[in-house]
Formats: sequence, structure tokens, C-alpha cells
Amino acid sequence: MKWPIPSARSPSWVLAETGVASVFSLLSMLVVSRTIGPAAAGVGAVAIATFLLLDLFGSSMMTDAVIQRPDLEPRHAHSATTLTVLVGMVAAVVLVASGFVIASTTGHPQIPILTLALAPLLPLSAFSGVGSGLVLRDQRYRLLALRVFIGQPVGLAFGLLVAWSGGGAWAMIALQVGNTVSVCLLLLLSRSTPTRVSLDREALRDLWSVAGPQLVAVVMLAGRYRVFIIALGMIASGSVVAICNVGFRLLDAVLSVVTGSTMRITLPRLSALQDEPAAFATAYGETAQLQALLGWPIAAGVALTAGHLIAGLMGPQWAGAASGTEITACASMIGYTYGDAGSMWVAINKTRINLITSILAFVTPIIGLLILHPQSPSSAALCWGATALVLAPINMALVTRRLHRSPFWLLSRLWPAAIATAAMALAVVAEEPLLPASPLLALLCQAALGATVFVMTAWLALGRTLPRALRIHGNDAVAHQATPAGRPKAA
Repeated sequence: MKWPIPSARSPSWVLAETGVASVFSLLSMLVVSRTIGPAAAGVGAVAIATFLLLDLFGSSMMTDAVIQRPDLEPRHAHSATTLTVLVGMVAAVVLVASGFVIASTTGHPQIPILTLALAPLLPLSAFSGVGSGLVLRDQRYRLLALRVFIGQPVGLAFGLLVAWSGGGAWAMIALQVGNTVSVCLLLLLSRSTPTRVSLDREALRDLWSVAGPQLVAVVMLAGRYRVFIIALGMIASGSVVAICNVGFRLLDAVLSVVTGSTMRITLPRLSALQDEPAAFATAYGETAQLQALLGWPIAAGVALTAGHLIAGLMGPQWAGAASGTEITACASMIGYTYGDAGSMWVAINKTRINLITSILAFVTPIIGLLILHPQSPSSAALCWGATALVLAPINMALVTRRLHRSPFWLLSRLWPAAIATAAMALAVVAEEPLLPASPLLALLCQAALGATVFVMTAWLALGRTLPRALRIHGNDAVAHQATPAGRPKAA
């Protein structure tokens, strides 16, 4: 029997990639953290958070710009790769210096040696960032998926080997090393990233109108969690930081399916339609619907099952993470009411709007820390979740104004997700008295029933078909498709 394998540009690879990534990210965090314990996990989390914060400067600098650029030429690709690798080298030096500063502030003497071990990964990650952007521009979703199918298992294997050998916080470092190096080798061997050294000033100037504001926006938006964890570590105990990190990362791992999938589908498609207002608005509505169909049931499911989820996967010593996870999961649902606004502003070269909203997202939880001075996971979650309440009405107003549509037009696209999520929640709540005593078995029963009810309800609400955002849009892809060499690719 011949298995039907989707084409290399099928959006189904996006769901496969982000789904596998979320599973392995969750497994890596849970298994490694549980093996090495809260204290070592807290130290490793601070080092990894610092690395990932600095990694944003190299790996994210030119990714969106090479996707959005209508007439990408070889000089753009070569210059973008060279510049980001150079930035990665500078970031490596900063990471080493930061390790000593954080160690003196937090009182963890092991952090400098951990950051020193992570530093060589920053140029490699920067190289992979541009390569991933070029692959996504071509909508080669299968190759993007291979980064996860190969890199995540290798990283988990490295982390477990070090954890089982008693390496403590080094297990988290080994996990990152295995993942980063594997992805870099894959893109290098597939020749997806140009390797010729070049710095064409005119080419970089062409890309910078998108890359400049978007880089700051991405650093602030994606780096805000790393800064939040580092700041929390200066206020609360190491155990509270570790418990918060587990709860927040657990939610982030499952919700990465939403953010990863919608961005990979939305950004290249909207970029191809940036000169067609009616088709642009239609495509945005379709991807907003997909985001809600993915995000609402996952976030609601985590909120409803947080107690069993933490107890079953982590054990009783991590029980404090449940309340914080419930709060952040409920807050995250608000963020799926207005679609992927960030990708839209990139597609139409309005990245300054992303910069403004990312500044708000960055400062809101920090202000919360300064006001509440949290000493428990739940109070820290309140600081983090306040961001959604601040940004949701602002983004809804900006998006609908740009699309020349009303908020009701956008919200009307989300009713299948709303009905299916409500049905799922009612089923899970009704099942609670019948659940077994074992937290893990109770979690499996809740997940099975909730997923079944949601899928059946959403399928009927959509007219017994897949969401339009998951269908291949050939004309859109061809209109924007170009190889890293700048040559149009055959349909």
C-alpha cells in the first residue's frame, strides 16, 4: 500500500512541523527538568534564556526581510547571510560577558561557564535563520519540517545523556547544542543558505526598511519572556523561577503549534498578495480563522487540565506551576481574536507598527513585576498575562482599519472555532466526576474526549471540509516564489 505523502509545498507540513516541535519541546523541558530537579533546572533556564535573547539578534535579523522582498536577488541573500553571521559572532562575545554579570546578580556561579559553552552556537543559529527565511519564501514546507524532525530528537538525546550522567544544568546546554548544530548542518547540506561572503551595502539598504524595525520588534516580543525570567530570578527564589519556567514553557510548547503554523502560512501568502487589497483581506480572514481553530482549543484545554497535566507529567513537587499555567492559558486565548497581525505588517512593509506593539508587550509584564513583586507562580502569571488584555483591543482596531473591514467582519470568521471550543469545554467539565484517580490517566481521558468533541464540532461548522488556509494556493505561491539565487522557480 502506497502512503499518500503531501507535496513539498503542502501547508500540512507546517502542522506536522509545529506539532512535532511542540511535542519534543515539551518532552525535552519536562523530562530533562524532572531528571535534574528544580534547582539545576532554574540555573539552566537562566543561562538558556540569556542565550535565546541574544540569539534573536542574529537568527531573526533578516528572516522576515528576505521573505517579504518582492524582487530578491542573489546579492540580497549573500549579504543578509554574511551580516547575520557577523552579528552572531558579536552576540557570542556579549553572551560570555553577560554570564559574569548575571552570576554576580543572581548568585549562581555556574552561569558563566554555561554561557561560554553556548556562545559558539550563536553564529550557527544566525546562519540557520537566514536559510530558514529563504526556504519559507519558496514555501518549501517539507524542508522546514525536517529541521524539527532531525534537530529536536538529536537535541533531546544529547540532553538526556548528560542528565542521566549527573550533569545537572549542563543537560539543558547539551539539548540546545544538539538542536542548533543539527539544523545548521541540514540547511548547509541542502544548500538552502548561500555561503559566499558578501556585504553589498545597497542590498542591505533594500532589506533594512523591513529588517530594522522588525528586528527590534522580534527581539522585544520574543525576548520579553527571557527578560521576564531573568528579572523574576532577581526578585523570587530559584525554585519559583524553575516552577514558573516549567508552567510557562509547557503552555508555550503547545501553543507554538499555533504561532508557528499561522506565521509560516500567513507571511509568505500575504506577501504575495500585498498589491491585491481584496484578496489580501480574504487571505487574512482565512488565516485568522485557522489561528483561532488551533489556538482556542489548545489554550482552553491547557487551562481546563492544568492540574492533571502538571501532576501527571512532573510530579507533586511541581504542583505550584498549575495555577500559573491556568492564568496564562486563559489570557492567551484573548490573543487569538484578531489574527496574525505581526505577519500582516511585515507583508505590507509596516514593521514600525510591530515595533510599537512589541514595546507595549515588553514593558507590560515588567511593570507588573515592579508593582506586584511576585513571590509565587500565580502572581507571576498575572504579570505575564496582563499583556493580552492591553494588546488585544489595540491590535483589533489597527488590523480591521488596515483591511477596511469592521471588527465584526473579522470576528464572524471565528465562529466555528468559538462553537467547537465551547463544546469541548462543556464535555471536559462534564467528564470531571468520572475521571480516574491517576492524574496521567485523567489527563489522557480529558484530552481524548476534548479533542474528539472539538474536531467533530469544528468539522460540521466548517461544512465538513478543511479550513481554506490549509489548502494549497498555487497562484499566490508562484507570484512570490524565488530561489535564493533570485531565479523564478517553475510552478
